[in-house]
Amino acid sequence: MQDRYTRRRFLVTAGATASATVLGASLFNIETVLAGPPVVRRDIGGLKASDSIIVSYRKAIKAMRALPDHDPLSWAFQAAIHGTTLSPPLPTWNKCEHGTDFFWSWHRMYLYWFERIIRKMSGDKDWALPYWNWTSSSERQLPPMFRNTSSDLYTVHRNPAINSGAGSLPAAHVSYSSSFVETNFLSANSTIQGTPHGAVHVDVGGWMGNISTAGQDPIFYLHHSNIDRLWNLWLAQGGGRHDPLGDAAWRNKKSTFFDENGHKVEMTACDVLRAAEQLNYTYEDEPAEVNEYCRGQLPPRIVPAVEVLIQLPGPPVELGAQPVSMPVDARQIRDRLLPLAKSGNETVLLVLEDIEAATQPGIVWEVYLGLPANAAPDPEGPQFVGNVVLFGPGIRDQMPAGEFMPGHFAFAINRALLAALQGNEATLQVTFVPSGILIDGKSAPPQVATPARIGHAAFAVRRERQQPAGTVP
Repeated sequence: MQDRYTRRRFLVTAGATASATVLGASLFNIETVLAGPPVVRRDIGGLKASDSIIVSYRKAIKAMRALPDHDPLSWAFQAAIHGTTLSPPLPTWNKCEHGTDFFWSWHRMYLYWFERIIRKMSGDKDWALPYWNWTSSSERQLPPMFRNTSSDLYTVHRNPAINSGAGSLPAAHVSYSSSFVETNFLSANSTIQGTPHGAVHVDVGGWMGNISTAGQDPIFYLHHSNIDRLWNLWLAQGGGRHDPLGDAAWRNKKSTFFDENGHKVEMTACDVLRAAEQLNYTYEDEPAEVNEYCRGQLPPRIVPAVEVLIQLPGPPVELGAQPVSMPVDARQIRDRLLPLAKSGNETVLLVLEDIEAATQPGIVWEVYLGLPANAAPDPEGPQFVGNVVLFGPGIRDQMPAGEFMPGHFAFAINRALLAALQGNEATLQVTFVPSGILIDGKSAPPQVATPARIGHAAFAVRRERQQPAGTVP
C-alpha cells in the first residue's frame, strides 16, 4: 500500500522534536499552514513592487535583520544555514548540499521552512515565495524591485551592471535543456547544479557568487524557488523520470532546519516529494504535479554506469580571460566513438575532472567540441556541449576547511561528435570560451577574477540499465 502522508501523519513522521514544535502554541502551526488550498508561488515577472507579496517580503526581511544573528528567525541565521562567514559557526550552519545527490531535495526543505518564517515575520499568513523565471527572455534582468536602492530587497553586493539593469543573463547561462534530457534523477540533479543554477549565481555576482554569502541576498530565495520549480517540470516530462526512491540513502537522509517559532525540525526527502500535498504549495502555470511515494511499490530504477574510454592527454588546462583549446587526435577516436554516438542507446561524455580555482572566477566558460578554426562560438550550434561554472565545489575558499571537493562536469557530446567526426579532420579541438553577462543586450569582454585549472579530461560512455521495481514497507 502506498504511503500517502496525510497532514496529520506528518506530525508523527517529522520526528519527536518536530512534532513538539508544530503542536505547540503558534499562529502558524502545521494545521493552519496546511489548511485550505495550496498557496501559489508566483512568477516575479508578473508582480509589481506594490504587490502584497513584495511588500510582505520586504517587511519580513527588515524585521529579520533587526534580530540578533544567533536567533533562528534572523536573516543572518537563515542565510547561515546555507553558508556563512560568521565565526564560530553553529552546528546547524553551512549545511547546503552542492555537488551531491541531495541538492534538489535539501533546497526544497530549506525554502519551505524559510517561507513559513517569512509568513510569521511579515504577518501575512498566506504569503508564498515567488520565483525568478530567468529562462524567460523577458526576465533575464534582475527584477526591478530588487534594483531599487531604497528597498530592503536591494544590496550593493552584486555585479553593478546587474544592479543597474544594464546587465542581463545570456540565454546559454539559463538554459536547462542539458539537464532535462536526462532521464535519471541523479544525472539531472547533477547537471542542473552547473547550468543554470551555478551560472545564475555567478552572473548576479557579489554575495550570490559565494556559498558562504549567497543566502544574504534576497534574490537567492527566488532563484532557488525557480530551481525547485524545475524539479517538478523535469518529472512532468515522463519518459521514465522518477525520484530515486529505491535509494535508501537518498530517501532517509535527515536534514535540520528551524520553524517559525525558532524550534528545530527534521525532514527527509520522503517529506517533500509532493509539494502540493505535503507542503501545501504549487507554482503558477505549472503542469499537474507528479505524485510519488516512498512506501509501497516503487517504480523501476534507471541506473547509469559510466565507463572511461579515452584519457585525454591535454590537461592540465588553465581557463582564463582568453579562449583556450585542447587538441585531440581525431584519428584515434573516430572508429571508437563515432559508432557510439550514432547508436542512440549510449551517451558519449566529455568528462572534466579535478577543476579548481583559488577564489570565485566570476565567469562562465562555454565548452565546444570540434569548433572549426576561425569559426565564431555559438551556443546554439552543434559544437556547443555545455558550460564550466564553479560555485562551491572547485573553489578553494568556498568550502570549509578539510571539505574541499574539486569541480566535475560530464557533458553529453553525441551531437557534437556526429558533426565533427563525419569529415576527415586529423585534429578535434575541445575549446573553452570565456563568457560573461550581457551589457545592454550585447556581449561584453568578461572579467576573470581568478583563473581555473582543469586537472584531467576523458571521453567516456554512459549506459543506463533498468532495475526492476521494488517494494518498501
